[in-house]
Amino acid sequence: MDVKMVRPEVGGPFGVTTERTGIPQSEKLLRTIKNLCSVLEIEVVYFQKGNNNTTYYRPKGFGAYQSASNTILDLSERVAKKYSS
Repeated sequence: MDVKMVRPEVGGPFGVTTERTGIPQSEKLLRTIKNLCSVLEIEVVYFQKGNNNTTYYRPKGFGAYQSASNTILDLSERVAKKYSS
């Protein structure tokens, strides 16, 4: 399925949530990785710290370590493929 991102025709004020603004970005990314792995039944995610103290992740069965955002993108594409078939 090709999902379209569309700006609404009617502009003006809109509401946003501040529900999770107190959660650090790194924690949000980690939770997202865990949630996606759970859906894909991946039980282990390896991680390494790079030279610049950046954390890289590799879910079990994946090839290389990746940044959190690239790991999330990869996992979410696998979830989409799993449920679009």
